[in-house]
Amino acid sequence: MSKKIDPRIPKEVGSGLYPVKSPWDKMISYHDAAHYVQRYTNVVSAAIMQAFRMLVPDYVERSKAMCTNAYNRLSYVYQMIPGYPEMNADELHMHPFMRGNFVGGLIGDAGDEDLLMCGRVNDFGTYRAEKELDICYWDLVGSELCRSTTQSLQACADHAAKLRPEGPHIEYHMVEARGCGDRHCRIVAECRKKFPMPPHEQWECFGPVATENQIKFTKEEDCIDESMMFREETDYLFSNGTNMEKDWRSAYPMVTRSYGATYILPTLDDLIREGRLTDEQVDYAIHCLCEAAGKATFIDDFAKEGLRVWLGAPHEISKDDGRLMGGYLEMFLQSLHAAYEIEAFNGEECIYAIDRAALANNMPKMVDAYLWFWYGMTKSLVNAQWSLWEEDSPEGKLRIKIAKKVDKFC
Repeated sequence: MSKKIDPRIPKEVGSGLYPVKSPWDKMISYHDAAHYVQRYTNVVSAAIMQAFRMLVPDYVERSKAMCTNAYNRLSYVYQMIPGYPEMNADELHMHPFMRGNFVGGLIGDAGDEDLLMCGRVNDFGTYRAEKELDICYWDLVGSELCRSTTQSLQACADHAAKLRPEGPHIEYHMVEARGCGDRHCRIVAECRKKFPMPPHEQWECFGPVATENQIKFTKEEDCIDESMMFREETDYLFSNGTNMEKDWRSAYPMVTRSYGATYILPTLDDLIREGRLTDEQVDYAIHCLCEAAGKATFIDDFAKEGLRVWLGAPHEISKDDGRLMGGYLEMFLQSLHAAYEIEAFNGEECIYAIDRAALANNMPKMVDAYLWFWYGMTKSLVNAQWSLWEEDSPEGKLRIKIAKKVDKFC
């Protein structure tokens, strides 16, 4: 880029995609939409985690359940999707001479980039690997999630190793986590034959490691806040240790498919199948926590004014107008790449028919979480006379209505 031009995201980023645009023609970029949807889905995920904590009060029990589900779920993907392991290995340039499951580091590194979790690989070898993250949008969900993501990576690594010549097995371990207040998230993977540690359970792959003296810690002033695909110094390209490259196009669809709830809701489904929880218990807890989280979002007047500026909503649209909530929803749905139809958009009511599959992301309870989250938001963004509810949904759609409503049992 010319020395006369300060660093900026090139105009080509996001070109060819439909824009994210409010009803009042305020637009946000591909870059901002990707960050927005990653943050948004994890805020909702944080509310769902609180529901999980109410349903299963014991930390160890929750963590064990999430870690078991994370490992088994990713194992299922590798076993049940024909050609997936081979495709993954080719895309990440897992060379034939690589032996053992350290190749999982390539999977985790590329996935972090797509999820806008920027950082660096500090070590990548047969017996040891280390990855350090400066940014993680999942950090507000809870440390149980930090533990379980380590196990999903372990599953990816173990199955990727089946395509490689036999070699050392390394154990992926979360040493630091931003969700616990650390400056970085840090995964260190070690071969236990070379670097022994006392035996521990799956959920305990968290904390000190044998090679602590080899950790390379990046100072605060040297940390970054943007993925390689959005940084000028890396030519707006992600590049890994095996010369695999990808550009800004890789952020989607990953930012819409992977977030905290994709670890929590499948675990709750496991507990329901095992008879440890009931469907009704889970639904009620998600309802209560998501509604409360939604109500807290716009409790302050400055938050409402900030939204109005972000949407470009004119002040002719009064504060007592459901179109503010409707415009807000449209920005999120477009950022999520969820198709929707507008049946009504006026001062009396807003009605949308939304693609249910895009909201659900293969998790039906995610739709309910959004519904109650948005219901709560409507109460604080507009006022208590207004409500948001599902009404007459056609097959495959979530049809929601925003309007005034009297409900003596709300």
